Amino acid sequence: MFKNKSLPTLILVAFFLFPSLVFADSYLDGALLRAEGNIKVYLINKNIKRWVSSLEVFNFNNFKWQNVKVVSEKEVSAVKEGEPIVLESATPSAETPTSSTSPAPTASISPTPLPPPLPAKINGKLPSPEYIRADWLISHATINYGRIGQKIVFKYSDEEKDRIENFRLYEKKPGGDYFYKIADFEEISSIGCEDIDINGEWMLTEAGQCGYWSIQKIVPPGGRDAAAYLSAPDYLVGEYAYYVVGVDKDGAETPPSPKAKMVFLDIISVLNPIDREQIREAYPTFRWTVASGWPENSMADYFLMISNNKSAQSPAWTKQVKVSSGETERQFFYDGPGLNPVEKYDVNIYGHYRKSENEPDYISISANVPQFWTKKAGWASLFKSFFASIFRLAF
Repeated sequence: MFKNKSLPTLILVAFFLFPSLVFADSYLDGALLRAEGNIKVYLINKNIKRWVSSLEVFNFNNFKWQNVKVVSEKEVSAVKEGEPIVLESATPSAETPTSSTSPAPTASISPTPLPPPLPAKINGKLPSPEYIRADWLISHATINYGRIGQKIVFKYSDEEKDRIENFRLYEKKPGGDYFYKIADFEEISSIGCEDIDINGEWMLTEAGQCGYWSIQKIVPPGGRDAAAYLSAPDYLVGEYAYYVVGVDKDGAETPPSPKAKMVFLDIISVLNPIDREQIREAYPTFRWTVASGWPENSMADYFLMISNNKSAQSPAWTKQVKVSSGETERQFFYDGPGLNPVEKYDVNIYGHYRKSENEPDYISISANVPQFWTKKAGWASLFKSFFASIFRLAF
């Protein structure tokens, strides 16, 4: 038999060795979880978490945002992950749940693709939104390294004769055949300039000038400072297209805005430095793969950033490098101030290109954000760095 003094030790060992059992057993089937700062919602079913893969799936199963419990990233990561819940395999319950938890969806035997949307009734007397652009949101904060967000800005008439109270956002995802409504913003007066509304994962606010509006993806339940910066697995490779419409009091839509497009390219890999390794030199050489799919004959901007502070809102060093389409790999020798050998640095590399505001916005982000540290600089390293800098300047 174990001695009493061994019991606390056994409990601690069990806690650290089997965290998934500790966390998963604390949730009932049907519980909805979201990690703090992350938009992804998981459904707990038999001690397994399943990602609710889209807002359509969320609404299809009558889930409610007020029932989503926000916990730490560590707590979510500790629960074993199963297959994601997709719309094709989700079956709603016969009745809308009334308790604080929602039943787990079941898979249909013969999944069917999404049907084409029903055509909307158009009010041709109202003008269409006359301007729209879609942008990838890029943060320089260390906590968002390897993550990006989305924003759509549009303009609608602010004249009284064109007044409406609702806007809708439509999206066509990569590989899709149709546009689907993904957000419905209600009680937003087109002649107002300080309104805000949140619908699921999207928030609409004024864009600094009356008549201009901004829609961006957020971390539910939302708020002006809740912009969602998501990692590469949260996006599909390909073209995202959007348009916006206004809605009159009878539910008829204005003619649609022009289409705005943004393209998510293949993710890249940072090949050097290697994660969690001390580099041999006093200054690193960055090497990374280059995404395919950039417009022909374009020169994409690749941005290199390093930071030694997890809470930093700006990088300790950054560099912009032009890379031509067709290249598959690139490297760059660090040319910034001396690095502190007792500090650890996170590396973020991403590519971006936009020919004009009327053209698609292209982005490629890294799949990994390696961390490195340097060795103390010796005379040999300093001379090597000096001559390498001279060589670059000469050529």
